Amino acid sequence: MAIVQISQITNRKGYNSNLPQLAGAEFGWSTDTRQLYIGNGTIEEGAPAIGNTEILTEFSDLTPVPSTVTLTDNTSGEVFRVAAGAVVFSYTIVRGTIYRAGVVKIAGSSGFDDSYVDSGASDIVLSATYSSGQITVNYNSFATGFNAQFSYLITILA
Repeated sequence: MAIVQISQITNRKGYNSNLPQLAGAEFGWSTDTRQLYIGNGTIEEGAPAIGNTEILTEFSDLTPVPSTVTLTDNTSGEVFRVAAGAVVFSYTIVRGTIYRAGVVKIAGSSGFDDSYVDSGASDIVLSATYSSGQITVNYNSFATGFNAQFSYLITILA
């Protein structure tokens, strides 16, 4: 008589903000944002980086994020918006001969850190808001006749 064995594969699931580092080839489902991730594994196993990689679904944000934005007319507004639990980006703002270079770290609704160096008064304040799984980065300029280039490079952390 044949031996029948039934097995079940289980995967991790939970809120996106609580998604742990997944093991290599392990799946993780974010129940609140409906995103699917797979663990990269370790460097020793051949992974290019330690982390989780999102597997694209119908709920993935595929909106391209521009790398350069021109801020003009002494106004305030949205610089960019990205769907993620955490974002790190480095930026440079050049206004004539004045520059500001820094790194912004955003961890969902729990944290915003802007570490920067100014060569003069750039008169720009960056801020972030987190709502419905999206992080929005805004700027506010207090300079008159403002005209600057804002360049950035974004890294999305799972």
